[in-house]
Amino acid sequence: MRKRLKCTRLVKGVCYVMPALLLLFASKVSRAQQSAVQGIRVPYGMSWGDSPEKVREMIRAVKAQETDFSTKSPGKDVLEAQGLSVGDQLLKKSLFTFRDGSLVEIEMQYGDCTWDSEKALDFFDRTRRRINERYGTGTLLVNQIKEHPSGEKIPEDMNYTLIVYEWSQPSVSLQLDYYAVEEKDKSLRLVSLHYKTP
Repeated sequence: MRKRLKCTRLVKGVCYVMPALLLLFASKVSRAQQSAVQGIRVPYGMSWGDSPEKVREMIRAVKAQETDFSTKSPGKDVLEAQGLSVGDQLLKKSLFTFRDGSLVEIEMQYGDCTWDSEKALDFFDRTRRRINERYGTGTLLVNQIKEHPSGEKIPEDMNYTLIVYEWSQPSVSLQLDYYAVEEKDKSLRLVSLHYKTP
């Protein structure tokens, strides 16, 4: 009888203590996951609001080349540069967007003429997983697979794929895009990172 009483007390004690332990464990795991998320940084050591001249100084310092500077709309200018790959041969070019002379976006375009659909999607997926590890799970914004573009003069055998993920933090928003257009024997595949002011 005493043994049964002790067992009953033990079971009741476990019933009271176990939820508290589980709650404590869950909060520690949640805190560890939150602290593991890193802050997204603007690439190339730049800051939002930097001028085109400051970006040019950085390009010259790393011996890269400015390949274009154009006005896309009133108050919106885009500076294009190549050679900022720093050991990453898949980075084809970087685009710096300015609004009223202030840096508001950096786009980094990746591609390889040898990529087929499988290799391009593999690169995109590996990049997405690495970003998830650093900044937490991204949000899927667009998932259009082998869609046919609208328009009268679009060839019937043309299709496109667009997949977009986003990670958002108070000072920087990061988008990862996969874009592909295919028509008969021709194709274009591009993976790009867009760092933007939120």
